[in-house]
Amino acid sequence: MYLAFKDVDLGLLIEEMKKTNYLWLIIGSFLGVYIGGIFRALRWRYFLNPIKKDIPFNNLFSTMMIGYMMNSIVPKSGEISRPVILAKMEDISRASTFGTIIVERVLDMLTLVASFGFCLFFFQEQISTAFPEYNLEKYAVILSIIILIFLIIAVILIFKLEWFENFINRLTSKILPAKIKDKVDKIIVSLINGFLFIKNPAGLVMIFILTLLLWMSYVFSTYISFWAFGIDLTLLDANLLLTIITFTLVLPLPGNSAGAFHFFCATVLIGIFLINNETALSYATLTHLINFILLVSTGFYYSFKENIKLSVKL
Repeated sequence: MYLAFKDVDLGLLIEEMKKTNYLWLIIGSFLGVYIGGIFRALRWRYFLNPIKKDIPFNNLFSTMMIGYMMNSIVPKSGEISRPVILAKMEDISRASTFGTIIVERVLDMLTLVASFGFCLFFFQEQISTAFPEYNLEKYAVILSIIILIFLIIAVILIFKLEWFENFINRLTSKILPAKIKDKVDKIIVSLINGFLFIKNPAGLVMIFILTLLLWMSYVFSTYISFWAFGIDLTLLDANLLLTIITFTLVLPLPGNSAGAFHFFCATVLIGIFLINNETALSYATLTHLINFILLVSTGFYYSFKENIKLSVKL
């Protein structure tokens, strides 16, 4: 937060916030949080179909929003709470459900890397100039290689599931006591079951379409929010800003990556698109705040509606 705000005149920043058209700001945030949330919930159903067919949309959406709320408060905690809550609702394996969250994150990272590669065709020089101390191209290539290796291994294991189960059984027999061996075997195989959607080609097509719609909902959310601040940029520009910001959301930071979000968002707007400091920080601050409020309030609503008790054990 210090790095983001250190060169900003707070008086001018407040004046900029007063001029903001909050209607466009709320519409933009609504599009990203709720329309994007609908696409994400529908896509999640395709990941879960091999575990349990046609889980009700409301259960998927509500548990997902509770997970978003948890992520916004305690970094990455939603990745654990979401599958646990849904598994309890639908009486399915928690490990298998968690496996679908891993799949979701892998696919999100692939989408992010693909979008970054697309941006490099148009903005490579500007990105290097704006972030001279961060070799984003190198990190994107390394991340792509890691994800592809992970996916290849997962696909091989899915089509060799019986061999994998036997391998895990032999391995755990050698290193684990008999009383916990069976539980460990079951958990590991259940996690792999989260990738069983790969065997359904028709489902893969819908997953691809929903992933594209999900990303586009975020792009339009970013783009429409420009209008609230009188920022005259294009959809292509919005995609670049979204891509750089999304890299920061990978970091396990509290407050929905507060600080990192503000710094990278402002750096793109100022360093690449030559937006003045106060307008750039106003955009970063208010879009982050509105999204945070929507995510947390919606998550709390569904936690009460579904009678979900959230607790922390030390």
